Amino acid sequence: MRVDRSALKTNQALIVILTVLAFVLGGDAGTWLVLFTGLVLAIGTVAPPVALFQQIYHRLLKPLGLVRPNVIAEDPMPHRFAQGLGAVFLLAATAFLLAGSPAVGWTLSWIVTALAFINFTINFCAGCFIYFQLARLGLIRSAGHAQAP
Repeated sequence: MRVDRSALKTNQALIVILTVLAFVLGGDAGTWLVLFTGLVLAIGTVAPPVALFQQIYHRLLKPLGLVRPNVIAEDPMPHRFAQGLGAVFLLAATAFLLAGSPAVGWTLSWIVTALAFINFTINFCAGCFIYFQLARLGLIRSAGHAQAP
């Protein structure tokens, strides 16, 4: 199992850029941008080959030499789990924004933004940490914590 860390960094950077832009735009435009980002993450979690942010990396940034691959031996599932959590938070944020609760909606969005920024800058993935803790407790299966039959 291999992971291209540069693809992950692209994903994190685009999450930060789009959620900050959503906040700056505010109103309906901001809400729809949060929804768009959440849907991109959700689709990428369920169907990684069609993940939009990954496609931007693989079809644009990497071929143009703007970002170089950094492929390492690593299980991609913790990262996919983290992306799924981000999607859930952003989709919940959208629901709160549409329901007239902007404080809750933007707080959820800022949590995703902050965690993506932390992952981008210091390589700590909070969603991955949660994934490993759930696997350690036996609540989910992971390649690194396979349970005996």
